[in-house]
Amino acid sequence: MQVKKVISGKEVHTQSGCTPSFCFSQPKTFILGFSKGGTVLNQIVIELGFSDVESNANSPSAGQPIDRHPCGSEEIYIVPRTKEGLLNSISEIHYVDVGLNSAGAYLTNHDVFERISKRLMQGAPSLRFILHGTPRQWSDKRCDWIRSERDKMLNLLESEAPKSGGKLKVLARYYFADEPASMQMHFEIIESLDVS
Repeated sequence: MQVKKVISGKEVHTQSGCTPSFCFSQPKTFILGFSKGGTVLNQIVIELGFSDVESNANSPSAGQPIDRHPCGSEEIYIVPRTKEGLLNSISEIHYVDVGLNSAGAYLTNHDVFERISKRLMQGAPSLRFILHGTPRQWSDKRCDWIRSERDKMLNLLESEAPKSGGKLKVLARYYFADEPASMQMHFEIIESLDVS
């Protein structure tokens, strides 16, 4: 019931004025890119790297008043209303068995990850990259550039993580490791996905 009221824009009153989950935390966005969708993630990561950390998810557009929440804080939206709001809400980026028939499945530009690390040090919220893969993409000798790109991206992220003050985290998860590569596992990863 409270969620419906928040989505519709109606105030939610409780005995103490509001609940902590509505008053003290921004919504978090998890972004997942599956298969060729990794190229879309790459573009989002580039946008994130080149976005201004001082752009706040709650900043009003020029000339618009700030809406106040019942708790006295700026209004928090469940769905970000601006590009900056979306970028600032991203807390996890999941590359899910990404791959292409040519190079470009994973982002390998050092400058982008360096900018993300600096952005985190300047006050942007923590960010976690999780790369999920199967033998279909990570062990296929006919597409060895995919594994090479993944390794390069992991190395770039791992080299920037200590520079971010612990706010950049990276993890790789390998599924169906003991099975022969197949198209079936490429889709089964969706059912087995561990986003914890």
